[in-house]
Amino acid sequence: MPKDSLPLREALLACLPSLEIERPLAESGQRVVYLARFDDSQIPSDVTLPDGADPDEKPFLHGWQAWGDIVVKVVAGASTETIARLQAEADILEEVRPANFPKLLYCNLFIENPVTEERLLDRLYVTVEEFIVSRPLSDLLVDYRGQEARTVEVALGIANALMPLWQHPKKFVHRDIKPANVLIRRNGEVVVIDLGIVRETGAKGLTATGWGNAPLTPGYAAPEQIANDKVSISFKSDFFSIGVLMYVLMSGVNPFEHRAGMDDQDVLMATRHHQPKVLSDLAKVSPAFSDFVMKALQKEPFRRHRTPAIFAEELQALLPSTAQQN
Repeated sequence: MPKDSLPLREALLACLPSLEIERPLAESGQRVVYLARFDDSQIPSDVTLPDGADPDEKPFLHGWQAWGDIVVKVVAGASTETIARLQAEADILEEVRPANFPKLLYCNLFIENPVTEERLLDRLYVTVEEFIVSRPLSDLLVDYRGQEARTVEVALGIANALMPLWQHPKKFVHRDIKPANVLIRRNGEVVVIDLGIVRETGAKGLTATGWGNAPLTPGYAAPEQIANDKVSISFKSDFFSIGVLMYVLMSGVNPFEHRAGMDDQDVLMATRHHQPKVLSDLAKVSPAFSDFVMKALQKEPFRRHRTPAIFAEELQALLPSTAQQN
């Protein structure tokens, strides 16, 4: 796991000299994440606007102060595979432009200092995104405990955020839906983050087929993702993760962490083979809610909801009855 460090900051500031880092926000996969902003007055004098620059575009560094607070994600010395994943994430954000994802403002692989043209000791892959004023769902789990209507609203918000990916001609799959990757704005709006392991349905992919080769989060990844069965990974894999999230929000327990002391491998094996307790046996939920979640948690993808539209429609149908209970 990468760490915030003075050498990393110095390398980042060498590439983006007008950047002002406020503080680290989090570690995200192989990246260090900072809350920051740009100060146009700190742009070096030799970084000039090109002749005939389009006033509606923002050339390197110039005008970036107007972005205000931003999130900077950086990885140093990334492998070719990691860079390919990060570039795929940027390409999808640029191509699909999903509304309920942070807006991508800038990305680049730095091999040399763009000002001095000196080669860097470690290449840096940097992305700059808008800063979302929000709290991660992982910090709010207790607030949602037993709140059926609120849980349905969050699940529906996630589904709506992912719909442009699911319905895209390439049928993208997020593959990492979990509380830490779901942000809740002050008005309750849902924002989904981190397309770092997104997959195009049917694509060859970057990892070998078979157990143990897929990037995932234990406890939320679907059985076909754990097996790295590339043919079977689809939007239904995201349905499974949303089902786990709903189960956790309502009951306070992960459906596959069924005994104390389980490690990641135990959880992965349980996800593939253990039948979780029916949600209505653990929490006070409506039969319809419990049935929806247990259907999403089916081991075989064909037993889950058939299409994204049906998944969203059935979630929406849960709202009237649940709203009356809360």
